[in-house]
Amino acid sequence: MNFTTMLHLHLHLLFFLLVLSIFPTAVVSYPAGNLSSPYCPTYDCGNGVQIRYPFWRLDNTTSTQFCGYRDFGLTCSDSGEPILTLPTDSYYVKNISYDNYTLTLVDIDIVDQPCPRARHNLSINANVPLSYSSSKDLNLTFYFNCTSNSSSLESIECLGFSGMRSYVFIVGEEMEDFDLLETCEEKVVATVMEAAITSVENLSSGFGGAMKKGFVLDWRSLRDCGECEARDGLCG
Repeated sequence: MNFTTMLHLHLHLLFFLLVLSIFPTAVVSYPAGNLSSPYCPTYDCGNGVQIRYPFWRLDNTTSTQFCGYRDFGLTCSDSGEPILTLPTDSYYVKNISYDNYTLTLVDIDIVDQPCPRARHNLSINANVPLSYSSSKDLNLTFYFNCTSNSSSLESIECLGFSGMRSYVFIVGEEMEDFDLLETCEEKVVATVMEAAITSVENLSSGFGGAMKKGFVLDWRSLRDCGECEARDGLCG
């Protein structure tokens, strides 16, 4: 290899590195409808959910980090469940609808609990292109370890202990006659699928089944990826 050829190669490499420094978002184009490649393969952790763009399998390698959105990397549990990690907790991914741009999540902490207890509010970073599904989700407000005791309030029997009671309401339907914030140790809002709440009257006993069915989040295209995806490209 002569000096001129080596000089050209170095110039090309410098130009490539300069482009990457200016445009850090990687773009890879594939034929229309083909959202996998040898470098960005579709993956199944074991529960049947297909992981593909804009989601990708997060493991010890780094190459697949350019196969989807930065915060959409999914790990696999030992039991074969894909896991999405959000700021407050980790969630099993039970379904991904690539046609409707939705994913169904279940809080890992409550899966094996006969009487699940919501321990935190769901927090989504503003920079992550995820949002609640307003057409599918419903928020439940839990008040834990309350000293109030009234025959007009139905408590959660399985979460009561030492004279303390816990309550659950659909957000916006709390009892106005009681200031539960003053008599309860903790308030937590949990999201469930509205279709999983079969009876408001039996909410105090039926909330657990609804929580184990999970909730739905919508995703949207990243601001800088819309044009790329319109040309059947992958943006990561």
